Amino acid sequence: MTYSRKQELKPRILSLLLFTLFVLVLMTGCDVVNSITGKDDDNDKATAIHPVLLNGSWGFISSSGNIIMNPQFDLARDVSDGMAAVRKQTLWGYVQVEPTGTMIEPQFISAGDFEDGLAPVQLPGQSYGFIDRAGNYVIEAQFDFAQPLSEGKAAVRLDGLWGYINADGTFLVEPTYSDARPFSDGLAAVETFEGWIYIDENGNESINPTFKISTAGEFVDGLAPIETSDGWGFINKSGNPVITPKYQETGRFSQGLAWFRDGEYIGFINKDEKIVIDAQFAEVKPFSEDMAAVRLSNDWFYIKKGSGLVSITTPFENAESFSNGIARVQLGTDDNIRYGYINKKGEYIWYPTQ
Repeated sequence: MTYSRKQELKPRILSLLLFTLFVLVLMTGCDVVNSITGKDDDNDKATAIHPVLLNGSWGFISSSGNIIMNPQFDLARDVSDGMAAVRKQTLWGYVQVEPTGTMIEPQFISAGDFEDGLAPVQLPGQSYGFIDRAGNYVIEAQFDFAQPLSEGKAAVRLDGLWGYINADGTFLVEPTYSDARPFSDGLAAVETFEGWIYIDENGNESINPTFKISTAGEFVDGLAPIETSDGWGFINKSGNPVITPKYQETGRFSQGLAWFRDGEYIGFINKDEKIVIDAQFAEVKPFSEDMAAVRLSNDWFYIKKGSGLVSITTPFENAESFSNGIARVQLGTDDNIRYGYINKKGEYIWYPTQ
């Protein structure tokens, strides 16, 4: 039996039309917001893109819910420094926000976030090095492990010990520590045999208090969360406790508030240690763009910073922080997991898909 080229193309054309119709139905049924991009007051960029799952593959949408990169990846991460890591099968690559669609082909078994124009990557069977946005190695592969750049410096591990390099690949601090955190607010936490201390941007010891710090967090707005034998609290850049260690657990400050755990529940305090939002949540995410995701029992909701009250009452199986005016939420579990995006009114700009 023979058939024409037109007959061969018909099933393909029909599939394409059905897919396009499906996307249009999704978009028109989601209260697409026309004014999120360019109007939100926190870190909003017209070029912001967000990963979205559709028909089992990941692509990217704009902050207003329009598809700007067709689903084609097995996994996609959020944008960092204008680049987003994407995975095909077991290998990672990157896509660039501007110009949209520019790609570093998947080839790495590990791919860190871009910061300051560089990203730590690892090719199969090789060590970690750093590439630029064109995919070229700028810092040769030589490390056991490498973190993304932060404030122009990156923590790297060599022969089991951690140190720091500058953006040109030269060592700021030779590998001497058992662990290391990224630089933040001009300081970085490093672990010695006696506990955690902080070094400055020149690699010199800056904070080495008389008490032992068993866990150290990053500085934000002059304060860092630390854990001692008495519990969690906060120190300033002089190393003095300004919020006495006594909490079961704390997170770092974000938008002037930090979460704390009291028994089974979590609330928020300000820098004066005043409880701004009572401990009542089972789990929380830090405040971002004046909103925070919180879990009550098994469901996630959103609270507003000014009031501390639940402002988005729709329950979700999981909820992430707001970025560029929208937040990714999850409905369903296991084989029925669907991801969508909402705006600050709780309206879907991308209805949950899988």
